[in-house]
Amino acid sequence: MNIGVDVDEVLADFVPALIAFHNTAYQTSFTREQFSSYRFWEVWGGTREQAIEKVYLFYQTSYFQQIVPVKGSQRELEKLKSFGPENSFYIITSRQKDISEATNSWVKQHFPNIFSEIFFTNHYSRSGKVKTKKEICEILEIDLLVEDSLDYALECSAPSRRILLLDCPWNQKNPMPPEIQRVFSWSEIAEEIFKNP
Repeated sequence: MNIGVDVDEVLADFVPALIAFHNTAYQTSFTREQFSSYRFWEVWGGTREQAIEKVYLFYQTSYFQQIVPVKGSQRELEKLKSFGPENSFYIITSRQKDISEATNSWVKQHFPNIFSEIFFTNHYSRSGKVKTKKEICEILEIDLLVEDSLDYALECSAPSRRILLLDCPWNQKNPMPPEIQRVFSWSEIAEEIFKNP
């Protein structure tokens, strides 16, 4: 089975690190629960372009460099890799190509020997072409995608592809198509993958 895995909020606890940066730099007091949208300008105000600039500033800080893995992700992926050698794991992230080197290093550090390759869609970038996650899923013939964005989950859903949507404040809209299943932890993600090889 070909399994696609997102980075931010699925492997990397991005939003808490971004909030810590934002609260310090701009004297705000945001919490994760307030992020009902992943379009950050809809949460903290300003324009889309200003939000992109803020995130690029965040990339230059220790807050970004010290992002921790999502709880349970390392343990469960190691189990899945050990017990399901027939499965291939790919990272499909909306991160910008500008931070591909930092992303590759972070993945190597925290998830060694798990992923075959990392694909960047380059969304919210200052430059370069953007790909869709759906395009990448189709090229790789992804059977199952682990995602936190409902928009990307809907874009990538197909009768032949299951989506496991990791529960977050910004993906609470319902109803969802039957191909998309809400999950609440990495242990539940692993259980679903083992159950439906």
